[in-house]
Amino acid sequence: MPLSLVILAAGLGSRFGGNKQLEQFSSENVSLIECNVCHAIDAGFTQVCFIIRPELEALFIEHIIPKIQGKIAIRFCYQSLIDLPIGVKTLSNRSKPLGTAHAIWCCKNIIKHNFAVINGDDYYGKSAFTTLMKHHHKKNKNFAMVAYPLSKTLSENGHVNRGLCQIDAGNKLTSVKEYIEIAEHQGQIRGKQATNSSNDNLSNDALVSMNCWFFTPDIFPQLGQYITNKISIGLANENEECYLPEAVMVGIQSTNQNVEVLEAHDSWFGLTYPKDINMVESKISQLYHQKAFTTIC
Repeated sequence: MPLSLVILAAGLGSRFGGNKQLEQFSSENVSLIECNVCHAIDAGFTQVCFIIRPELEALFIEHIIPKIQGKIAIRFCYQSLIDLPIGVKTLSNRSKPLGTAHAIWCCKNIIKHNFAVINGDDYYGKSAFTTLMKHHHKKNKNFAMVAYPLSKTLSENGHVNRGLCQIDAGNKLTSVKEYIEIAEHQGQIRGKQATNSSNDNLSNDALVSMNCWFFTPDIFPQLGQYITNKISIGLANENEECYLPEAVMVGIQSTNQNVEVLEAHDSWFGLTYPKDINMVESKISQLYHQKAFTTIC
């Protein structure tokens, strides 16, 4: 059974100031997307699907596709505001993409087998993809999240917001508790609960969600229902979206959907602000010269 990689790359990059998913690093001009696809190829993934805005396709074809063409099957999917579940009215007054849950919904006619999901502006490390492939080969095809120790997701440039995974005795996800303004102070990681602003000490090993998932095609009807309900209630403003983690939590709470939590063993890093460029440049150059990316070396 094949395993596909779906990369969320339709974002506007408002805080970054441009198309950060296409930003290139090191003397080899390699993007975070190419690094992740390289690891996916090495792990045995057979297809990659880029979820993008139509105006980005030419840039992908120019800058990214030549380095991976012939090594993995490539598909494009447009995230379109008119691609909605049956019966849902078109959002005629909206211009901003509808969020990550809707992005995955838009590839329902392309992805017919099990698939993983990652962000196009983050680096997940080699172990994330080997872990996803091992889960894919299990007989019990529960949904899954690859989570990261909190200490491996902190930023050198200030506070971060993270969702701490709440896990039961069977290593299944029960909820995600949102923390904001997380940073290390004198050797101790501290952050505020988003719901009540209490300032808590947090464990280095606390597992956090970085939007790295494994799904079967069963997720598509679930997403369709979630999007329908979300829009029927009404989106408060242009910035409110249909979030993939929220859609997964609805499934856990309403249907007891099993979501296994798998731990990654590499550090995560990503692009949010322009000031992150130097950090990512340094890390990718180091990994590149260590021959970490065999497919694109």
